Parts: sequence; C-alpha cells; structure tokens
Amino acid sequence: MNTGQQKTAFFFAWRYLFAKKQHNIINVISLISVLGILVSSAALIIVLSVFNGMEEMIGGWFNAFNPDFEITLTEGKSFDINNFPTDKITSLPEVAAVDEVVSDLVLTTYGDRQELLRLKGVTPDYIARHQYGDMLVDGTFDFYRGEQPCAVVGNIAAGTLMINLRSYDLLKVYYPKRTKKNLADPTNAFNTRYLYPTGVFATNTDNDRSYVLCPIEFVRDLMQYEHQVTSVEVQLKNLNHYKKCQDKIQKIVGTDFKVKNKYEQEETLFKTMQSEKLIIYVILAFILLVAAFNIIGSLGMLILEKRSDTTVLRNMGAPANMIRKIFLYEGMLISFVGGIAGMLIGAVVCLIQQTFHVVKLGNGGNYLIQYYPVSMHLTDFLWVGATILIISLITSSIPALTLKRAN
Repeated sequence: MNTGQQKTAFFFAWRYLFAKKQHNIINVISLISVLGILVSSAALIIVLSVFNGMEEMIGGWFNAFNPDFEITLTEGKSFDINNFPTDKITSLPEVAAVDEVVSDLVLTTYGDRQELLRLKGVTPDYIARHQYGDMLVDGTFDFYRGEQPCAVVGNIAAGTLMINLRSYDLLKVYYPKRTKKNLADPTNAFNTRYLYPTGVFATNTDNDRSYVLCPIEFVRDLMQYEHQVTSVEVQLKNLNHYKKCQDKIQKIVGTDFKVKNKYEQEETLFKTMQSEKLIIYVILAFILLVAAFNIIGSLGMLILEKRSDTTVLRNMGAPANMIRKIFLYEGMLISFVGGIAGMLIGAVVCLIQQTFHVVKLGNGGNYLIQYYPVSMHLTDFLWVGATILIISLITSSIPALTLKRAN
C-alpha cells in the first residue's frame, strides 16, 4: 500500500472516530474503551512514579552512609594495605579520596544488655569528608576524649542497648582472638576493649540497627591487625562518570578484588524494589490489555455499520488492504486517545503530589516521610507508550483480519 492510500485510510479512520454512529452502542463501547485505557495508563504512570520516588528516597538514605565505591576481597576477609595499589587509585583524576576501613561483627554489652553489632573503624578525616556530622541526632562525633577511644552508635542500636550519653558507662566490646585461643577457658578466648559512647547517628536505614563508628586504631588493636584492612573506600569528585571510574579501578585492583558502587552495596534491596516495580507494571499492563479488548467489539460493530461505505470504496477501486487499514487505524486511534490522555492525567497528578503533597502517609505520626514521594522518569512514559502501541496493534488487528476473511 502506497503513501497516498495510507493517508486516505488514516483520513477515514479519523472521520469515523468522531463521526456520529447510527447505533449509539458503538459510541458507548468506544467511550468505555477510551476510559479503560485512560485509567490504566494513568495508573501505570502514577504507580511507576511512586516506585521511582521511593527508590530515590531510600537510595538517598543509603547513599549518604555508603561510600561511592567499596573495594573488598573476592575471597577472604582482610588484606595487607601495604600491598594494595592505593597510589594508583588516588592518582585517578576522578578520585577525591581513598580511605582504609576495618570492620567486623563484635559482641557489645552496655550495662546488663548485649547486642551483636558491626564495628566500623575509620579515621576522623573520613568522618569529615562524608559529612557524617549531618546524620548526628544526639551527642557529638568525638573519636577520642583524652586517651579514651569513643564511639558513635546507630540510633536503633543505641535504643536497644539503652545508651545514656550523659552517664559514664562504657561500651564493652568482645572479639574472638585470632591467635592463642584457649577453648578450655571461654573467658580467655576473646579480646576485650572499651569504648565511650559520645553520639548517636541516624540514616533511616538498617545501618542504624547494626553500626558503631569508632577509631580505626581501636578496631585494629581489638582484632589484632597490624596493616590489614577489611575494605578500602573510594570517594569521587563527581558521580557523573562513576561507571567509567568503576571500570578503571577494577582494572587496577584485578580479579582478586571486587569494586561495588553505591547500589551494588545494597544489591538485594534494590533488586527487590526493581522486581516489585516490574510485577506491578505487568499486572497493570494486563489490566490495560483487558480494557483494550473492548476495541474488538467496537470495531466489529463499526465494520458492520460501515459495510456500505466499504462496498463503495471497493467499487471505486480501493484495495482490500487499504480498507482493512481504515479499521486498524481506527482501533489504534482509540487506544492513542485514551493512552495519551491517561499519561497526561498521570503526569498532572504526579506534579500535584510533588508540589502540594496531597496524599499523606497515614495521619502523620512517626513516619519518616509524611507523604508519598513521586519521581517521573521519561523512560516510564516511553515504556507505557510502547505498551499501548503493542496492545492497540493486537486488539485492532483482530477485527481487521476478520474483515479480510469476510472478503
């Protein structure tokens, strides 16, 4: 079919879309089809935008705590920092700083309470660079008071241990001895050290439940490390080219190490969120498909009503393929009108929520956020548009093929 015939077919489809039908039921079914696609496409945009908002919000919380890159051994727990290519990584133009970290699970007691927590030993410069002070909710971010090592504890862990920053009670930390273990005497099987809690931080993530920040020298002494570290953390000057920088660092450290970016450090969480988003998309797309099947009935009745028109066109020499395209375009126009209107309505609803925070989470209370976050992505609109296109082709082709067999 040439371009002229395609234009003619589209012209007839456009006229049929808005022309008054002899049987009012055709208009009713067409309107139901448009409304069904409109509501489904609007729901897709709104729900996907809410998922984007949640993901960005949670990602922001984790990203504030996690480094830009974390370098750990592929196999094993610790490695000698003297044999690590720190200078090569530091010399990369994208890199702002490289930090040594010693971290592991320890048994911590405070008063008559005990908890298994993750001790993370870092330097004071590390704290300043990562702006951890902004996460402080109580006390101060001191690492030493005189000769006494200090600690800053996650707010959930602090609540579990019932830490009182105004008292002089110390955190007692236990870690299994790496050498000279005496299994016959369990009390002698652990290194024991003391930390003075000076502050409480909050990231609004599970890190608040498990982390204790303290001087790296203290952790090395507790774990009997000399020059070993459990990880190296890299901070970038700019995150715009993080993928390219990640590849560079991976080449420098080799296959013995793995380099994780912010999202890979919380891989399970973000994969779960992506899976949930995909499942919701599939469910709503299926609802969109069911709504679009009304187009089959609408087109079938339209074909019967316009039989005299198609006979005239056929007698005038119009090819059968062009006549089929009229009704194919008709069905696609119904889908596009509903789909475009639905996406516009979805975008307006999201903009209203972003601006005025209309939909709240509960009645206020102790929620971390008071309203549903939304974030519109162009890719979501493209995916929804592509879904509408595919569904409209499927549903509009069925009546057209029926017309072909009738001919």
